[in-house]
Amino acid sequence: MTYTFSCCDDGCGNSVGTIVRFDNVTILIDPGWFSSHIGYEDSIRYWSNLIPEVNIILLSQSSIDCIGAYVMLYHNFLPHFISRIQVYATLPVINLGRVSTFDFYTSKGLLGPYDTNQLDLDDVEKAFEHIESLKYSQLVDLRSKFDGLTLVAYNSGYSPGGCIWCISTYFEKLVYARRWNHTRDAILNGAMLLDSTGKPISTLLRPSAIITTFDKFGSSKPHARRMKVFKDTAKQALSSNGSLLIPVEVGGNFLDLLVSVHDFLYESSKNKLYTQVPVLLVSYSKGRTLTYAKSMLEWLSSSAIKTWESRDNKTPFDLGRRFHVVTSKELKKYAGSKICFVSLVETLVDEVLKYFCQLERTTIMLPSFNGACPTALMSMYRKWEQASKQHNLEEGKPILYSGQLTFKNVKLDPLEGEKLEQYMQKISERRDQRQEMTAELVKEAKMATSMDTFAARSRNGKTGSIDFEDIEEGDFDEEEEEDNLMGMLRDSSVTSAGKPAIETPTDIYVPEGAPPKHQMFPFQPPRVKRDDYGSIVDFNMLIPKEDESGKPKRPSSEESEEEKDPYDLADPRTMSTKRPRKEDSNSRSPKNDDNWDNIEYLDAKNCPAKRTESFAKINVKCSVTFINLESLVDQRSATVIWPALKPKKILLMGPPEVQIESPILTLSKRDIEVVKMPLNKDVVFDTTIKSLEISVDPELDQLLKWQSVSDGYTVAHVIGRLVKEKPPTAKIQQVQKQRQDQQFLHRNKLVLKPLKTTSKYHTSGSLSIGDVRLAELKRVLTAQRHRAEFKGEGTLVVDGQVAVRKISDGETIVDGTPSELFYLVKKSVTDMLAKI
Repeated sequence: MTYTFSCCDDGCGNSVGTIVRFDNVTILIDPGWFSSHIGYEDSIRYWSNLIPEVNIILLSQSSIDCIGAYVMLYHNFLPHFISRIQVYATLPVINLGRVSTFDFYTSKGLLGPYDTNQLDLDDVEKAFEHIESLKYSQLVDLRSKFDGLTLVAYNSGYSPGGCIWCISTYFEKLVYARRWNHTRDAILNGAMLLDSTGKPISTLLRPSAIITTFDKFGSSKPHARRMKVFKDTAKQALSSNGSLLIPVEVGGNFLDLLVSVHDFLYESSKNKLYTQVPVLLVSYSKGRTLTYAKSMLEWLSSSAIKTWESRDNKTPFDLGRRFHVVTSKELKKYAGSKICFVSLVETLVDEVLKYFCQLERTTIMLPSFNGACPTALMSMYRKWEQASKQHNLEEGKPILYSGQLTFKNVKLDPLEGEKLEQYMQKISERRDQRQEMTAELVKEAKMATSMDTFAARSRNGKTGSIDFEDIEEGDFDEEEEEDNLMGMLRDSSVTSAGKPAIETPTDIYVPEGAPPKHQMFPFQPPRVKRDDYGSIVDFNMLIPKEDESGKPKRPSSEESEEEKDPYDLADPRTMSTKRPRKEDSNSRSPKNDDNWDNIEYLDAKNCPAKRTESFAKINVKCSVTFINLESLVDQRSATVIWPALKPKKILLMGPPEVQIESPILTLSKRDIEVVKMPLNKDVVFDTTIKSLEISVDPELDQLLKWQSVSDGYTVAHVIGRLVKEKPPTAKIQQVQKQRQDQQFLHRNKLVLKPLKTTSKYHTSGSLSIGDVRLAELKRVLTAQRHRAEFKGEGTLVVDGQVAVRKISDGETIVDGTPSELFYLVKKSVTDMLAKI
């Protein structure tokens, strides 16, 4: 079988996506857009040649280099998405990717109340609502639609919800791992490549290819040692009234670094240090990242969650009153020492740097570095790297940076008069056109689905005409019908409160002399909407309405207590209302919820302004340091884990010149083919499948002992010698004449004959073949009058004494104390297998 692989390049010189083509399906993985040199129109022009053939889009990470182009593609190629393209990702990737998109698109002027905008907030929301959310290890079965295609997402350990994709067909298995980490960090577990014993998981073994990149690796130092360096650097930066600035990806490493800062402040508070240091966040999406994070704790490391619960914190992200979401202009309100996170987009980084570099004591900590970093940060990193090589500096050691940097200035002038009216009219027309087009595309998609259903029924022998009126009224108005049904349910729920029920008047006539069983009265059963899971219920009917007048009015002090933290999930009754006197003044000041995660200020009609960009050079004087805090696998571990999966080849996403050579040489020595993929070039890979046709000699066939296994299959242990036999010459000539038009080529016939002596038989232990089905085992034991029932996690318990668990397809455990029942269950399991 063959598959085609291509690395996408929109002109930036780096890979912005991966396309994998099979015979009848094309998959696009991680469509990114992160270069400041590629404009919006240029990117659309590039993708317009690829999207028409794409059937599926997979998103593995929430960072801009993996998800930056997705909203742009959905907005500009909406007909393809509604009619054909399916998108899959995990829930954290959807939520955090939405946040990354808000920041990135706003920094480019494509989103927000600017005259340069191309998108509305609702466009971004609908694009991410189109994505189908998956859980780890959840199977996406598309075998009937795309000839054996299945998709499974595994934890990558790089970012919350980040995944390694396993793409399988009947003949191929591809493992896509752009970014991954096998070790546990502050809030995440390691990648799901190895099981608890350190062995590769069976579902990822022997892939046709592993798709990855060797452009950068994580630090070889343990996570605990890097955290110590981080805390020492933070302590040094905050000393003598200093400040610490950390550029972060709000949809990527921000949560991990925020928890690290929280841990540093918690440990320092034990020594009564830095108790008044505020933690600030500058981001266009405000605090929405933390809102999402608090609702996705099940995706994080359970041990990390328990650690913070033991510290009397609900989540690792609750910093209390010291955490503030601010704009770049509000930084002046916080004098003295501070820790500031800034979203890693050019406009915000430049605005924050202009403020911090005017302070005497400012340390800029770079936790990672990539090609998408703003220009100012790239200059700082290169100078630190140069000093590190010259003076042999270790990570975390700051250097003094002094010089001129070019910053981008964004000027916003409010629109007024005729320009404001034209802008408002343009936005209204764009929204109306978008809504009409979406409704028309949804209607056409449902029509096509109905036609496909009719065609399928016709192929199955169920013929009939199509009633387009019924299709339009029945299929296209399902959502409206459900809304009407919910309205009926709500109406019926308030009938007891005094609303008169509507009854249809009916004339009742009972004939004289009719027997009692014929004296019937009309009964109209209520209409109940049902689906595959049962009846649809409006849960508002089940909630009793409380009388507001009967409730005692709470004191204003209690209301102010709850207003302190709008995302505090704890019961306020269990919390002490006593506060130190020093905090009373702060606690009484109401907290503005709009400054937390409300991004309505980015609505296109909210105070429109003309956006102009300019550049200026400013003198900068600050301290710069670098600590590799990325949750990435180190180089040595990558060269050990990938060969353990036994891949046929490893494909490196381009460009070839950025790939690190040392791991390539190490893998080549282990006889693993490593291919550097070029950009914008389709490369076809052919997986050779060699099959042999072997005939069993009739004499050997009489000696075989066939054993039955599940699903009606039979197996037998065969030992013999393989010989080549040529049919008679006359038969060869006859066959050649019969199939001459088909270019028939005669091959030698392989025949398996019995051994002449039995001394060459293998005397090793027997091998059990078959499938242990717990449902079948339950039926067998029940027939023997034993009580067998399934408990949690698919465990079969027999008479409450013996448990049977199926660990994997090739491993079944019978657990219990040695007894007659234990050996009976064990025998029943072995009887389901064939021994050879």
